[in-house]
Amino acid sequence: MEEQEKFREAIALLDKAIEKNQYNLRAMLDRAVDRSIVNDYKGSIEDYSKVIEIDPSNTLAYFNRGKNKMRIDDLQGAIVDFNKAISTKGGEHVYLEKVPNSFIDTGFEFDVRMEMIMFERGTAWYTLDSMKLAYNDFSVAIQKNYMLPDSYYWRGLIYLRFNMKQEACNDFKVAKNFGHPDAQVMLAKYCE
Repeated sequence: MEEQEKFREAIALLDKAIEKNQYNLRAMLDRAVDRSIVNDYKGSIEDYSKVIEIDPSNTLAYFNRGKNKMRIDDLQGAIVDFNKAISTKGGEHVYLEKVPNSFIDTGFEFDVRMEMIMFERGTAWYTLDSMKLAYNDFSVAIQKNYMLPDSYYWRGLIYLRFNMKQEACNDFKVAKNFGHPDAQVMLAKYCE
């Protein structure tokens, strides 16, 4: 059903799978994703919360629950979830990226790369007007070559907030070169 983009039908089938086995993490995660796709963010959050109850080290569940909390404007809750996702990896400064291993179960299928988490958290920090924290997160995303057009654009906006026009213009130029659709507007408004 998912391959055919029949997400409501997929949700109904996943409901049955979960009724048969209330600890079926994959079914809960799939249903949570499908619920997000059909804009049932609260239902998705409930599914991710159930996954976390069963597996408190599930980075993916924290990350996706945080993204859904952002969609319902619970930015503080999203940041808490992004921080929990980071802590499941060891922390911001020393962390492990899980990889497949044929000898032991590493949990890699439920891992999320650190730069992805920090990028999403950066957007939440920015929306909450925590510019220094957002700056740090977008800078990490840039260092890790993640979402470069958006990361440079967001960081350019932060530089503007601190009246650092030259740095902002530099980031907007890089964002434009990477194809960010709004970078040219910012360059014309603030840099030319």
